[in-house]
Amino acid sequence: MRKLLFCSIFFSLVCLSLAAQSGNSGKTYYDVDKTKPKEVFSYKEVLNNVPGSKSTTVHLKHGPYFYYYEDGKIKISGQYKDDKKQGEWKYYDEKGNLQKTEKFENDNLIN
Repeated sequence: MRKLLFCSIFFSLVCLSLAAQSGNSGKTYYDVDKTKPKEVFSYKEVLNNVPGSKSTTVHLKHGPYFYYYEDGKIKISGQYKDDKKQGEWKYYDEKGNLQKTEKFENDNLIN
């Protein structure tokens, strides 16, 4: 009986923490023809398997992130870790000049 309980708990924990793929990329666009990127980011797929519920896959932003002005110039650049802002984030004006820099840790502004 203890073996069965241990195996059940172990299997549940493995399923809860299973990360399927890493390094996938995503894009959103300003236009329907998909010629003007709005944002470009990396994400990872994580299997969300809660006992008693249907398994679902969620996409967490993870890695480099870029947000663009409609003319294609960079507006924001930063990093995500498990869908939370991490590290240095840079914000640019429409001419491409750096306007401000912020630092994040686990989605919290630290400066």
